[in-house]
Amino acid sequence: MDKTRKLKRILMLYEMIKNGEKFNKSEMALEFGVHERSIQRDIDDIRSYLYERHTGEELVYSYSVKAYQKTTSSREKLTEVELLAVTKILIESRAFTRSEMQGVIQSIINQAEKHERISIKEAIQNEMHHYKPLNHNKPLLELIWVISNGIRRQTVIQITYERMDGNETQRRVMPLSIVFSEFYFYLVANIENSKYDEPAFFRLDRLKKCDLTDDSFRILQQKRFEAGELRNRIQFMYSGELIRLQFEFWGPSLSAVLDRFPNGNVIKRNEHSWIIEAQVYGTGCIMWLLSQGPNIKVIKPQSLKEIMKEKIQAMAMIYQ
Repeated sequence: MDKTRKLKRILMLYEMIKNGEKFNKSEMALEFGVHERSIQRDIDDIRSYLYERHTGEELVYSYSVKAYQKTTSSREKLTEVELLAVTKILIESRAFTRSEMQGVIQSIINQAEKHERISIKEAIQNEMHHYKPLNHNKPLLELIWVISNGIRRQTVIQITYERMDGNETQRRVMPLSIVFSEFYFYLVANIENSKYDEPAFFRLDRLKKCDLTDDSFRILQQKRFEAGELRNRIQFMYSGELIRLQFEFWGPSLSAVLDRFPNGNVIKRNEHSWIIEAQVYGTGCIMWLLSQGPNIKVIKPQSLKEIMKEKIQAMAMIYQ
């Protein structure tokens, strides 16, 4: 009878552990009508079992909550603070419609233990209440999934794309990657029969139609697309030739500039400035360079330097 009660006790404790519940040794002793030493032996037996099974799970005592709880050394789940950080980043991105964002956030919160969900919800409650999606307010999750399948299968995609001027154009493209930058998702793709080797960028919210065709494509290993490498060069989501940008910076925060150009390097330090060199695609960096005012001077390439001069002169004319 004692062995049966012990077995039942251990199974109940183990079930609590698997469900992510916490328990206090003295409370369990009262509930089962045994001494705390019996509960401690049960805990030791469960610890031995978890260790022998190599599950990556451990039973530890948390002094903050004064209870035993399960931890996972193999990091099968995100911690409470990691889940909170992910939700904060998502909300700040404004990447999805309100309904899509609510669904994604709720799914993330559901990964937390039951007792942790309330604190995460409370931490983001105000932000979710005032959440404002982007003006296009277009659902994107299903579209992202369709394009991702095209990338994985290397399938040509037929798209109808609305340009910035409002006109629509049709393209057959070979999808390479989906990237996110400053509020928007972009499809990175090679345009079929294009005279340019560099990929083009299409904002997902401007895709009026996106259909997978029956045609496939292949990329040679030596030309295989490296999303991470490209991402370091396309901070401004403009296509064009790869250029080596060199500029002098006098501003207060060098780290902010290097964060903007992940592949940027300081090639010279002056008394009050730095010479920075980075590789970028096209001239999409112009808008950011202009936003730095007198803190930046473009050195190379000369063609970009001339464009900067023209832009600055045009801006000055507006205020005359």
